Amino acid sequence: MISLLFLIFIAAFMYLMTLVVENLWFLPLWFFLGIIVSFFAIVIFIVIQFPIFKRTKFTNRYKYYICRSTSHWLIIFFLRLRIQITGKENIPNDGLLTIFANHKSYADPFIVFEIMKRPTTFTPKMSVYKLPLVGTLLKYLGAFPIDRSSDRNTARAMVDAIKVIKDGMAMAIFPEGGIKDRNDEKMVAMRAGAYRVAMKAGADLLPISIQNTTSIKYRAPFRSTKIIIVIHPVVRYEDVKHLTTLEVADKMFNIINQKLIK
Repeated sequence: MISLLFLIFIAAFMYLMTLVVENLWFLPLWFFLGIIVSFFAIVIFIVIQFPIFKRTKFTNRYKYYICRSTSHWLIIFFLRLRIQITGKENIPNDGLLTIFANHKSYADPFIVFEIMKRPTTFTPKMSVYKLPLVGTLLKYLGAFPIDRSSDRNTARAMVDAIKVIKDGMAMAIFPEGGIKDRNDEKMVAMRAGAYRVAMKAGADLLPISIQNTTSIKYRAPFRSTKIIIVIHPVVRYEDVKHLTTLEVADKMFNIINQKLIK
């Protein structure tokens, strides 16, 4: 939907400008300006949806459709990603679910949105949560902000995150605690605390390996980047509930890394 609107806005802008200036030599300029104008038109369209987002549940399908459509728009037109997915059948359609993946690019949340067909939220760091518009949108999606400067705030947010998961929202977590070593595809850090939400919510864990995002910063937006996604079989909560969070972290670390190359 968002991608189609973007193209319609560009076409409409170019058409109107050719009516004002009847000179086909200006078409490249109108196209370039059309991209800029259409970008802001899309932002305004999304902001207009905020009152609806605010009054609907985190799991509302329309809300997630708009967010996922926006993510797809960014992936296609600005990040220029070609995503190849293996293991789609491993994504549960329902049930309590947390998602864990390696984290090497700011594009990773958009990639997760592209993968998931069910309402999904994230665990951004507090600096991202404070960004204008972005923070508001994340709040409406039930995101769980990580405040590394305050254990009390993090603990309070974790309680809310558990409620969100139990309400049927899948929650994506990047357990490295931020982007670590952008030139190594593999997970290079393991924060056991990142798995506490899943264990306390009694949620299944879905490990995902994301490969080649380290190349995005060198290629986007002028060259496309092929991203390879491997969705592993779900790790059932019932199978790991007897383990410590450190043992769960080690298990997930090995599963995700086994499909990644250095």
